[in-house]
Amino acid sequence: MADEARHIEVFTRRVRLKGRAPGLSSAGGQASLKTLLDEADFSVSAFLLSVLGEGTFVSLLHFMHAHAPDPVTRQIARLAARDEARHVAFGMSHLAARLEHDPGFRTRLANAVQSRNDALSAGAGLNEEVFDALILLAAGEFTPAAIATGYARVQTLMLEMAQGRQARLERLGFSKATAGALSALHTRNFM
Repeated sequence: MADEARHIEVFTRRVRLKGRAPGLSSAGGQASLKTLLDEADFSVSAFLLSVLGEGTFVSLLHFMHAHAPDPVTRQIARLAARDEARHVAFGMSHLAARLEHDPGFRTRLANAVQSRNDALSAGAGLNEEVFDALILLAAGEFTPAAIATGYARVQTLMLEMAQGRQARLERLGFSKATAGALSALHTRNFM
């Protein structure tokens, strides 16, 4: 909780540095977070949040670090990624211990991914403004060639996010095929 509060404070201060107000969370983003809060089982919630969501955010933060427009943003992304990686490690460790004692719990985890996907299927996915911002961040400039490069880099990011989720799922004992299918069901808004 302290890490997440610090992330909110740092990113909010960064946005407001030039007098801008932070953007609002979309309805899809709020619905995505609500599915985590509504989950009654801590292990299932930790799986959805830490293993899938925060694991995906680690990739996003590394991307931001690589393409940051300035050293301060680069440092913020690096430190936030370090925190998120620790959260992922906690979730992985917790679930590995739970699955060691109850291997059948994997079915419950797979069902939770499917249920969450079904609950969020009406949503639009990643906010267009966020997608465009990632492209511009990766482009580094406003030329057509740079924008094309930025777009390609965001596509690579999406692939790396999916591969990271699949690898974590495989480490938790899911077959390669099941891990791939579950990774593909993860929310399109990265959460």
